[in-house]
Amino acid sequence: MTQNVANAAAAPQKLWNNNFLIWWLGGAQSALGSALASIATSFLVLHQTGSAGAMGLNLALALLPALLSPFLGTLIDRLPIKPPLILGNLLRSALQLGIGFWALRGHVPTEAIYAASFLTGLVGAFYGPAAMGVTPRLVPPDQLERAAGLMQGTSQSMNMVGMIGGGFLVATVGKAQALIFDGVSFFIFAALLAFVTFPARKPRAQQEKFWTAFGSGLNYVKGSAVLVGLPLLALVLNAAFAPLEMLMPKRMVALGAGSGGFGLFFGMLLAGMALGSFLIALLGKKVKPTTASVFGMLGMGLSMLALAFSTTPLQMYVLAALSGFANAFCNMGIGVIFQKRVDPEYFGRVGSLLNLVGMVGMPLTLLALAPVADRISVTTIFAMAGSLTIVGALLWQLILRREPVNLSAPEAMA
Repeated sequence: MTQNVANAAAAPQKLWNNNFLIWWLGGAQSALGSALASIATSFLVLHQTGSAGAMGLNLALALLPALLSPFLGTLIDRLPIKPPLILGNLLRSALQLGIGFWALRGHVPTEAIYAASFLTGLVGAFYGPAAMGVTPRLVPPDQLERAAGLMQGTSQSMNMVGMIGGGFLVATVGKAQALIFDGVSFFIFAALLAFVTFPARKPRAQQEKFWTAFGSGLNYVKGSAVLVGLPLLALVLNAAFAPLEMLMPKRMVALGAGSGGFGLFFGMLLAGMALGSFLIALLGKKVKPTTASVFGMLGMGLSMLALAFSTTPLQMYVLAALSGFANAFCNMGIGVIFQKRVDPEYFGRVGSLLNLVGMVGMPLTLLALAPVADRISVTTIFAMAGSLTIVGALLWQLILRREPVNLSAPEAMA
């Protein structure tokens, strides 16, 4: 399998260079704006329709374009990396500002909100795979672990602040203002990206056709058990998390903690993720990505299994924090294996496949659970999810043993 191509002249010399600093700060404020906007959009739909079904449809429309990710990933690999990032942020800014200012004037047609959500999801399906290959181009290869921890930790912290403060902000200043804030955050990110310098990419064969490139991406993935395993690993993780979203409200009500306990549970989960990510940033190369991915996933499975037998809200809060902590290590491991194992010319195609397969895990699990969720005990479902995650960790370890991953840092990313 082709490894990352050295390009010493383009190699960043330190972690905190101007390009990475701009990317890190821009991503942080964008994550905060997105968290606020998700709450504002949900309340806007609910306020105007009074329907939980309408909220679900709006969410589904935002997720639907992700099905196009593999084709968009092929397109990304054929383009310079900077323009799609800037254009993606500008388009998302325009959509959020448009709905926000419309809401300031009064009623927004539900169809307009649906259309904006679908288009935002479409831009995200293009932008996500493009963004996955950015960090390794902006930092020294031997600092990828620290950079991944910093990016994860900051994003999770901003999401936590946005989720905790989002309801208060919407209630205080209004749904429209929160959407406008998100639109402004995307615009600022686009402006900041104009000042980021990316290393030049390898010239692409001009005669290569789109479908040829698409097929070569699939063949590239099929040629490696590790690259086949990465999307499946993401699928298992998202499938295991799905019962938390679906059943935790019922569990908290049964334990007398109610909606406050539900919010605190996910707040502790995010806090554990952020703590784990910042610890990774502190430890740097001492954290081995392959080991982190296996033991992080194993820790998540054990936490979920223990959650099945917890009997008090306090126990569940502690387990949420432990699960989030383990999740941070697992996600860092997956991300760094991707960034160091995949040739940069395939970042878009492999990254889009990773996003797509991982994303479908949660909705597929929710659809499978919906008909039986009221007939099977919460304990049984959580135990099954924990056991599935533990088995997934063991299988992933077997794959890594079968195909050892050479993660020695190349001189630079192309």
